[in-house]
Amino acid sequence: MFKKIAIIFFLFSASLLFASDTLDDFIIKQSEVESLLLDSNLTLDEKVLIKKEQESSYDKFFIGYVANDDEHLESRNPYTALINRLKLSLNSNKYQNNKTASYRDEVLLKSLYTRMMLREILHETLQATKGTSRAFFKEKVNDILNAHLAKYQPIETKKYLSFISEQNSSSPIADALLKALKSQEYLENVVNTFSSSLVSNSSNIYITSRISGSKFLHLLNRFNTTSFGLEANRYLSMLGLNVAKLVLIASVITFIFLINRILGFIINRILLHFKIRQEDIDYINSHITNLFNVITSILIIHIILIATMDISSKGFNINTLFSIVYVVLVSMLFYRLGNTVIAMRTEQIKKSKVLKNEVVNLVVKVHNTLIILLALIVILRIFGVDLTALLSGLGIAGAAVAFAAKDSIANIFGSISILAGEVFEQGDWIETKEVNGTVVEIGLRATTIRTFDNALISIPNSELANFSVKNWSRRSIGRMIKMNIGVTYQSNFDHIRSAISQIRTMLKTHPDVANQDTKYHNSYRESRLVSVEDFKGVKRSTLVYMDAFEDSSITIFIECFSRSVDREDWLKTKEDILFKIADILAKNNLEFAYPSLSVYNPDKKTTPST
Repeated sequence: MFKKIAIIFFLFSASLLFASDTLDDFIIKQSEVESLLLDSNLTLDEKVLIKKEQESSYDKFFIGYVANDDEHLESRNPYTALINRLKLSLNSNKYQNNKTASYRDEVLLKSLYTRMMLREILHETLQATKGTSRAFFKEKVNDILNAHLAKYQPIETKKYLSFISEQNSSSPIADALLKALKSQEYLENVVNTFSSSLVSNSSNIYITSRISGSKFLHLLNRFNTTSFGLEANRYLSMLGLNVAKLVLIASVITFIFLINRILGFIINRILLHFKIRQEDIDYINSHITNLFNVITSILIIHIILIATMDISSKGFNINTLFSIVYVVLVSMLFYRLGNTVIAMRTEQIKKSKVLKNEVVNLVVKVHNTLIILLALIVILRIFGVDLTALLSGLGIAGAAVAFAAKDSIANIFGSISILAGEVFEQGDWIETKEVNGTVVEIGLRATTIRTFDNALISIPNSELANFSVKNWSRRSIGRMIKMNIGVTYQSNFDHIRSAISQIRTMLKTHPDVANQDTKYHNSYRESRLVSVEDFKGVKRSTLVYMDAFEDSSITIFIECFSRSVDREDWLKTKEDILFKIADILAKNNLEFAYPSLSVYNPDKKTTPST
């Protein structure tokens, strides 16, 4: 956008400093161009070249005309006297029944009305630039064109040609009629081209109108009108320059240089204010600031070329080249900005409980890919590639590629499903049918897991997304301690009841066992109606009951949860509980049962065991 405004700015200054073509002169030139475009002797390539030159001439004319809008709006209608004279001639020829001459006057009168319509369209457009917004101006331009073109009726060429063929005679008046018809045909083509170019240049016209009120440009014009300026311009004109252009170039370069220095100073002050480390400041200067300096330097070179050369119609040679350079450099700037922020905040991201490492990695990859894709799309657009046709072709080819790469696509969607569903994250201990270990990284294609025997395994994300995964790390409080203790049938039930009561009391008062009084910090807020304790993984129940009469023992069922979910802490707690349970059973004269077989003999009072 800045480049576009800069081009308009310099073209505007050039039109202000040098007299631009009048509307009549421009219409005459464009009628000649339309005649060339209808010439059957020209090749298609030649006509394409003429059309490009025509588009450029319309761009220059509109900017030059708007640059002197006050002068043009104040000028009188130059067609009034000619129209009145032709009307008198037409009435006289009709009275004398001179049909050929009256037809000639009708065509010439139609030509003047057509020119007057173009003038009215252009002047109403200039008046509309005084509106409040660009969007309003564009709508107004369309309304102006629709209003005039709806009333405009093209000339009936067949009527006049039929009359000439019926006369079957050649005369100066008949030749003048044919010439007038041909000129009107070209002029009507000018109307169509003029209307479409006016719409396409509406943004440039609006910007130029805003610039035209600048006192600075009028001040530049005074440099050329001074005695020194007139003398210097005699030599500078050979280089395509003048004093005003040199002052304008120096002013713009100075402005850009100052803006660059001010922005650099502000950025450094901000970095120091937030106490950014010196090594990070050096990193920013080498990756961001230097690239920004390159962009501004190329911009200055471009502005100098705009001012000293007529590059508006050079096609690909200069403007397109600079456009591509800008796209590449700006893309690199945004690419480096994103990666620099991540590089500087690596330690904070690792410690953050909100930002997940795998999400950050995915965002960086997507950010870099999107910037490259957008840059390629913009470059293709600069080359004039029809993106609609290109995307349609890619859609057909993409279907074949998608079918061939369906597994890879499934893995990408699997990674999105894992991250969106928060199934697991880096550092979690997960267990699947085949793998048990710690998550190293969640990539776009696969997830890498470090097993407990120190092997690194890669599993496609589509498999992890479609099959059950146990996540042992998603627990805040409570890692299960579960056991079945068997005592012998010779035990006294009162002793068993007492032991169960003591074990229950021991577990509820154990400092490392979770119970209903165990508190935990929860800053989590969920917009859904869910059980927060189940969602966060909080288990605090304690169960101790006589459970069953087994073949060889009376079973006591014990289930509780350690406060810590760490494996080593869990093992220590479990070991301490086992020792305490053994002490309680010993105090209550209870013995651990073991598998045995008893033979019962009804003839004897004793039952030997074997």
